[in-house]
Amino acid sequence: MNYSIILEAYTTTALVMFPILVFIIILLIKDLGRYSRLSEKIDNIIKDLSEDLSDKGFKKNHNESLLQHISRYINKK
Repeated sequence: MNYSIILEAYTTTALVMFPILVFIIILLIKDLGRYSRLSEKIDNIIKDLSEDLSDKGFKKNHNESLLQHISRYINKK
């Protein structure tokens, strides 16, 4: 077996695949950034809802999360 042929094939494959892998990684990072911003927006909306409920007199227990606070309000109504 001729190792120079194998090395040449490997080098050619690496030259072709490297830009493709870089492109995929860039798209992945861009997509993850979009979901991160969306998650922050949802978190802010949940915090605002919980604060609105607290302002209206429905107090949050110290041991419950924001979602539990909102869920308890919905179940009560």
